[in-house]
Order: sequence, then structure tokens, then C-alpha cells
Amino acid sequence: MNRPEKGEGFPGQRIVVLPRSVVAQARRHPLLTGILLTDVGFFPRARGHLRERPTGVDQAIFIHCAKGAGWCEIKGQRHQVQAGGLLVVPPNTPHVYGADGRRPWTIRWFHVQGDLVGAFLDELEISADHPTIHIGNNAQLSALFEEVFEAVQHGYAPPQLIYAAQALSHLLAAMLRQRRESHQGGMGARQKVAQTITYMKQHLGQPLKLVTVASVANLGRSQYTALFKQQTGYTPIDYFIRLKMHRACQLLDTAPCSVKVIAASLGYEDPLYFSRLFRTVNKMSPQAYRQMRKG
Repeated sequence: MNRPEKGEGFPGQRIVVLPRSVVAQARRHPLLTGILLTDVGFFPRARGHLRERPTGVDQAIFIHCAKGAGWCEIKGQRHQVQAGGLLVVPPNTPHVYGADGRRPWTIRWFHVQGDLVGAFLDELEISADHPTIHIGNNAQLSALFEEVFEAVQHGYAPPQLIYAAQALSHLLAAMLRQRRESHQGGMGARQKVAQTITYMKQHLGQPLKLVTVASVANLGRSQYTALFKQQTGYTPIDYFIRLKMHRACQLLDTAPCSVKVIAASLGYEDPLYFSRLFRTVNKMSPQAYRQMRKG
């Protein structure tokens, strides 16, 4: 390809590129081997933006499109990137990307190295064959990006790089959550589950009826159960039991009452059954938990 390349120079842009000597030294730090930021930038309305790397680079390139649109070509395939989209070019992957001619993208972008990069790409379900996903565009992602950028804007001392790495891990985790929520119906799904958890906490002393919490979420029982397990990793009943046992721990730590009284306050008439559940969740009896030194 023979295209006029424009990698930067956009009005209002911000960009930080770490010297490669700094990157090489930082890779030897034990707190930076997993995740290391190497480049970061913000290009508003980047008209004419075009980057072509026939052999790729030794970092993963993350480009989050806030507005407008762009595109990417990898392995002979062209991929469109719309607002709310995330484009990730895996390390050492030949590629070319650029802004849409009529609606040039506004992008937040960063390059990252480290032993954990591949695991993050796997969790995001991103590869050279599937380099784009939709994660939306919200205030949290913007704020975390700004935190990453600010960490290295004024220098590259190890404490700044470590802070940037941890902030970047937080940003990547937020992207993972956004990715998961896009599969599960967006913020509405998370809010529905959160509403039912609030209901559970308000009724710890009563039996849990699945039909009741499903109705709180305005869902059918099977749909609600599947959604709840996707969000929390537990069935609603299992989660409710764990909430009860967590409350039991609080009472054992702060209330002078007996195990029998605590069990009754949580809806268990049989203290032996309560103790068995407590042991299953906490790997010790209520008596042993109360005697354990804490703090």
C-alpha cells in the first residue's frame, strides 16, 4: 500500500510516548512485568488519521472510539469501528487503521506490554481475526483513561509507571465489565440484579421465594436465574445463603447473643442446620469463627 500516513498533529491532541530505554528498564521491575503502559494519547476529531505498520509492533494497541468512526485492516480483512467501539491490535500483528473520511473518529488510545496482555485479550474475546468489540462510552471509562494519562504526563519515574500500570489494569477491568454487560443486555441487566440483591439484604430473616425476586427484576424465573448467575457466579438461592452467612459473621463479631439467637434472626429455626450451612460457606463453625482473632 502507498498511502500518505498521518500519525499525529491533530488540533487539541494529547500524547505521551515513553522513551524505549525507559520501557526496557521498566520491564525488569517486578511490579511492571504484568502490565506496562508504553504510549498513550487522545486525538479529537482526527481527520486524516492513518497508521500503517507492515510488521506490527511489540505492544498491544488499544483504540477506544468515543465519537465518529474509523476502520482497521488486519490479515486482509477490513473492520469498521463506530462510536463506543474498541479496536485492539494484538502484538506483532501487521495492520493499518485510520479515521473515517466523513466522520473522523475521536479516540482514546494506549499501547501496552506485559505478561498479562494475552489474558486480557482472551477475556475480551479479541484476536487478529476479531479485533473489534463494542463496550460503549461512559464516564467511568473516560475518568480511568484520564487517570492513566495523568500518571505519566509529567515523568516516567518508577512510582509513576507503577501507578499508571495499576490504573491501566483498572481501566482494562472496566472494559471487561462493559464487554460482559453488552452481552447481557447492558446496564439494565446489572441494575435488575442489583435491585434483587438489595431486596435480599432487606429480607435476610425470611425464606427466599424465587418467583418473588424474579418479579422484582420483572423477569421470568428461568431468565432471572440465568442472568443472576452470569452477573454473580452464583444462583440466587446460593447467593442469598452467602448474604445470610455474611450477616451471621457480623453478628458473631458484634453481638453477645447465642448462636441459636443469631440463627433464628436469619430465619433458621434449627441451629444445627444453620451451623452446617455456616461451616459450608466459611470453612469453620460459628463458635470457631467467634473465637478467631481478628483485626
